[in-house]
Amino acid sequence: MALQKFRTIRLPALSIIGAAFLSACSSMGSLDPFAGDSVNFASGTPVADQLNSADQEALANAVSEAMETGTAQNWRGRRAVGVVNPDGYALANLKADPAERIDAARGDLSLAHIVETDLGLYVLTRNSNIRTGPGTDHKAVEVLPSGSGVEVVGRVRDKNWMLVSANGSVRGYVFGDLLIKAPGSELELAGGPMRKPILCRKFTQRINIYSTRYEGDGAACNDGTGWRPAREPAPDENAPAELIEF
Repeated sequence: MALQKFRTIRLPALSIIGAAFLSACSSMGSLDPFAGDSVNFASGTPVADQLNSADQEALANAVSEAMETGTAQNWRGRRAVGVVNPDGYALANLKADPAERIDAARGDLSLAHIVETDLGLYVLTRNSNIRTGPGTDHKAVEVLPSGSGVEVVGRVRDKNWMLVSANGSVRGYVFGDLLIKAPGSELELAGGPMRKPILCRKFTQRINIYSTRYEGDGAACNDGTGWRPAREPAPDENAPAELIEF
């Protein structure tokens, strides 16, 4: 028997498929947070090709109901059955890659406004109400103490209100006069494109079709036109290299 030779090489984390995908797009602005027009929430799973249109529709309805109600939804299609369990919220369309999602502490934030994205680190100058929308007519949901560091993920266009993230998740809106740039970051260039935040929600699911059982997680986003499968962010070409043996 001929000996097989093995060698280890170092390849960039950006895959060939990912590189071709990015090169086909003139800029990240040409992308969106959605995985095309499909409503097959099993797309990318080992059972995706086994679901017929009735199965896909039943699954899509269950995902939509789970996202809206926050409760687990069982579904039954023509050949497959399953359950969808809703998980935490996130916001998309706030980073260079619109599909990149930022965890959100709540799902009732007002997202009707265009914001200037990615403004960097700020500090609260006094105890500050965090509100569900950019205005005092919106509900105050928590108070962050003076001196708290926050990341401004969006500044509302034509309004002096900031959408802020703290402790790893978007909390809500703070009046702009209550914020100053974090020490040491005053001269940093900040500010991304003008975008409208899009609400997303993670979920886990189980699908049974014949003798095959699949369990996994996913995410859905809703720009006001209904829940659709979320696209995963493009691979980071600056990520550590992967070791591949062959």
